[in-house]
Amino acid sequence: MFRWGSVCVVVALLISVVTACNNTPKIVRVAVTMPLGLEIGQDMLNGAKLALEQAGGQAGKVAVELLIADSSDPQGSPVSPDLEKEAAIKAAQDPTVVAYLGAATSDQAKASMAILNRAGILQLSPSATWPGLTKPGFGPGEPGVYYPTGRRHFFRVVPSDEVQGAAAARWAKTLGVQSVFIVDDGTTYGQGVAGVFEISAQDLGIHVLAYQNFTPNPAPQVISSLADHVNAAQPDLLFVGTSLGNGGSELIKAVRTLNRQLMVMVPDGMVQDQVIAEVGAELMEGIYATNVVIPPGQLDTAADFYAAYRSAFGKEPPAYALTTYEAMRVILKAIEIAPEPTRKAVLDAVAQLGEFSGALGSWQFDPRGDVSTAAICGLQVQGGVWAFVGVIK
Repeated sequence: MFRWGSVCVVVALLISVVTACNNTPKIVRVAVTMPLGLEIGQDMLNGAKLALEQAGGQAGKVAVELLIADSSDPQGSPVSPDLEKEAAIKAAQDPTVVAYLGAATSDQAKASMAILNRAGILQLSPSATWPGLTKPGFGPGEPGVYYPTGRRHFFRVVPSDEVQGAAAARWAKTLGVQSVFIVDDGTTYGQGVAGVFEISAQDLGIHVLAYQNFTPNPAPQVISSLADHVNAAQPDLLFVGTSLGNGGSELIKAVRTLNRQLMVMVPDGMVQDQVIAEVGAELMEGIYATNVVIPPGQLDTAADFYAAYRSAFGKEPPAYALTTYEAMRVILKAIEIAPEPTRKAVLDAVAQLGEFSGALGSWQFDPRGDVSTAAICGLQVQGGVWAFVGVIK
């Protein structure tokens, strides 16, 4: 059963900028949907909470409350599009909701965007990277199908996968890779980043030996058979387009058990400590990954966030805690500068935001809702942890 949790950081009895004679909500709410069944979902929620706490629970003089929904299903997928859809419907039906922080994944974004567009609610994602959410040429009817009113309401603070996939291929080339075996998990995210990697690798002269896929949470025999195919092909590199919880950990464990020296590269969806724990530090050692966010500890502009997060939660902040923090700060800024805290005014404020200086540096949204930053970083498992290697050129 879908459950909504309401976490009120600071609840004010009245919003000082309004009076009882109009229809403006007394409490302005930001709906936050994250896969809370995963550690990364909890970390991302922490980022949103930290931003609101630092703002004193307000956006200017407007009191703000978080409405939190869990978009992971303990009985099924760790990131559920169905629960995301339910969360979007709940948000649309609540007249006090003026912004929506989510979705975490591209498949979930696809399930929620049209609903929120019809409701005129600002949607800001800290991590959904499928290019077709904002750009044409990637899927049938995209991106128009997500904007039935014709008005753009969706924005994101991370580069999309055509940037990441191409950067990963360039990095593979500099690592001396001449042949690659590509696998994806059948999700929008997995197919997107792996598909761009394939095209880019071919353009760079890397020989694609095979391209196979599996459905999320595959049976052990499927993983075993796929690992055998990879091992028999003897590629220089295995590229796995997947994210945590869909079977990627199991595949890496199987192929590395067969060939400990096989070079493996994964995208940002696998850059989590839980992956190292699932596969085992020894088998993960040396594995490469790309990320659409530079680690917070490597960003001068994120120094204050880094220190505050560690102090508040007693742990290193992952990259997507940073982007969620940044997204929440953008929402608070929009509520603050809007003439009144309504859905339309908040959406207009983000659309006209211009340059924003925050923890990610100075950046702005383009007319499609994409962020101007395009830095992709490389990481490698070294000594059982994800280590920053550098920005991929």
